[in-house]
Amino acid sequence: MRLLIDPPLDGATNMARDEALLASHARGTAPATLRLYGWSPACLSLGRFQRSGEIDRGACERAGVAVVRRPSGGRALLHDCELTYTLVIGTDTPLGQGTICQSYQRISAGLLAGLLHLGAQATLAPSGRERQPANAACYATSAAYELLVDGRKLVGSAQTRRENALLQHGSLPIASNGEQLSALLHHPPTHLDKRIATLDAALGYTPTFDDIAEALVAGCSEAWGVQFVRGAWQASELALADELRTTTYANETWTYAR
Repeated sequence: MRLLIDPPLDGATNMARDEALLASHARGTAPATLRLYGWSPACLSLGRFQRSGEIDRGACERAGVAVVRRPSGGRALLHDCELTYTLVIGTDTPLGQGTICQSYQRISAGLLAGLLHLGAQATLAPSGRERQPANAACYATSAAYELLVDGRKLVGSAQTRRENALLQHGSLPIASNGEQLSALLHHPPTHLDKRIATLDAALGYTPTFDDIAEALVAGCSEAWGVQFVRGAWQASELALADELRTTTYANETWTYAR
């Protein structure tokens, strides 16, 4: 499986690159890929179907936080001090076949193995766990097979599918930003900061991006039974990402359409 590790990029570019990976793999022009990356500047991402009225645009502007809408579902996330993963695979592969929940469980097993490599005592939320009533913030609730530390959600993930391919991406927060996210929402959940597990708290030290990346690659390789090969972007993928950034993810019509 190809491994891509990107430097921190702005939100519109990150989401455009994720969709470009999905579209290219669905067309058969790009291999299955695990992408690891960061964000700069800080960015609040909305789920594909989330109402943009739930966020305070003025507060985002004053804080210098960009806003982007993801191609996947879910609720609002503030991306700042974190590592984000994106996995693009075929839905006919052992890892991707079956229902969304089944593939989510298999993918989460790799993330869990990576976190254990890092030293975080994470667990998978049980299969019977149901989401609580919808909230504007992703980390306010957790569902089956999401990754927890001491009962609090550590990894927020979402999945979307296109033809014979799926994309799942998720956020691994290094340090807490619950208070900052709450300040960007019109009706934030109570005590959001206490609901978020972070890697620095789980480990007792602050891991680097490279620390987390190395552990995730090792854990996912073991759990998924794949060998990762560090690769590079194809020119066609980057061209598509540039197009998607302009037409969609950097376009306020897309971001604030709902």
